[in-house]
Amino acid sequence: MATLAQELEDISHCSVLLRSVRNFGLNSAKNFIQLAVSRGCRHYAPAFPPQGDDPGTSAVPNEELVSLLLLGSNDFEPIAIRCAAQLACECDAERLARVAIRERVGRPLAYIARAGIVHDPSNEEFWKTLLAGLGEQPPVREGVLPHWSRFVSQSGVTRYGGGEVQWLHCQ
Repeated sequence: MATLAQELEDISHCSVLLRSVRNFGLNSAKNFIQLAVSRGCRHYAPAFPPQGDDPGTSAVPNEELVSLLLLGSNDFEPIAIRCAAQLACECDAERLARVAIRERVGRPLAYIARAGIVHDPSNEEFWKTLLAGLGEQPPVREGVLPHWSRFVSQSGVTRYGGGEVQWLHCQ
């Protein structure tokens, strides 16, 4: 299976954060998704039941979990990227940007932030602050990461319009 870095035609790095969370039994995209589900990304619970032992946000803050979900060394799992988009809203934008730069996940996070600016108007300032904190990031080739429509709920939307588009937030 290809890694996220391979899909992005990028190089993955050896993450110090990944090494530290292995002490909590977290070592794969599946584990990170399950932890995100237990922290409120319930939209993905049917496929990824919540992680039984959450080490807590003092041990693994949400900013770090978002970065773990986007690590280039992870197997390519679109749901991990979708969870990162949902969980990012629970983070401090400036801290998230610092962790993302340190973990070299700025590129996919900037992709999410650009979608958030357009499709999450209630959090537009958060997404702009995050994008500014990430600095200039190379664009992601179209079709590699999930389409913006996978970060939202579209109730009542038809090909003729109407309905409501709402960014998925933690519950």
